[in-house]
Amino acid sequence: ADSKIHHEPFSEVELEHAHLMLTQAHTAEHVTSIKEKCRSSRQRRIDEGKDPLGFVGYVDDGGDTYLTTESYDVLLRATAAWIRCVDDVMTRDKGDTDDGNSNGRGNDERTAQERCTAAMALTRPPGHHATTSTPNGFCIFNFAAAAAIHAIQSGSARRVSILDWDVHYGQGVADIVQRYDNIRYASMHQYPAFPYMGAKRGISGRHGNILTVPLPPESTWTCGYSTSYRDIVLPFVYDEGVWEPDLIIVCAGYDALNSDELASCSLNAADYGTMT
Repeated sequence: ADSKIHHEPFSEVELEHAHLMLTQAHTAEHVTSIKEKCRSSRQRRIDEGKDPLGFVGYVDDGGDTYLTTESYDVLLRATAAWIRCVDDVMTRDKGDTDDGNSNGRGNDERTAQERCTAAMALTRPPGHHATTSTPNGFCIFNFAAAAAIHAIQSGSARRVSILDWDVHYGQGVADIVQRYDNIRYASMHQYPAFPYMGAKRGISGRHGNILTVPLPPESTWTCGYSTSYRDIVLPFVYDEGVWEPDLIIVCAGYDALNSDELASCSLNAADYGTMT
């Protein structure tokens, strides 16, 4: 069959819902602060006769994570994209309607054959380092956490697993979801490496829902990754009869590739295909 590509802009209801989910993942103060910094700076540039797009400033201690005047609106749409992916996967019956718990897209007229079992949000900037109240590591809002919370609160999922194979530990996801007994988070990452957390292999969190699997530099698929992924990570993400999630969200960073200069692991494209 021919591929179908269509453009479906986000509705105002979707964007409002994305904002709401961000305030569930983060403090309302954090979300409002980012919004106001971007919007006020943009308006000031317009008043001064400048191009509306411009640099706002850094929002982390390390000087890596910054805002432009458009950052909030980009981040809001990125969040909406993750939520839409969740809805596309979790909506199974033709003619489902907006019952007040969805993100506001209304009727879904696709046939069963057109529905997807997997979806990918191609969004930037990344998100898994953003904690409840602190942006860092190029991350401002945590899309994976917001999407998982949406799935739970909308009633489309009773349990959600988040699998993070980015080469860096997603301390932001762990920080946010540790308070949810119906969300699990598993991270396999290089250590030592930014953010210099997740050094100890094990399960933590008040609900025992956070798994950290650190791997040494120079790890490859056959030396470190394969065994850890199959024997430790996957059984935590899905454990038949014990933990069977309705949805699995993947923080799919590809920086463990041997070509990445910010880390020292050596996966190749075929290895990511195997994990997928």
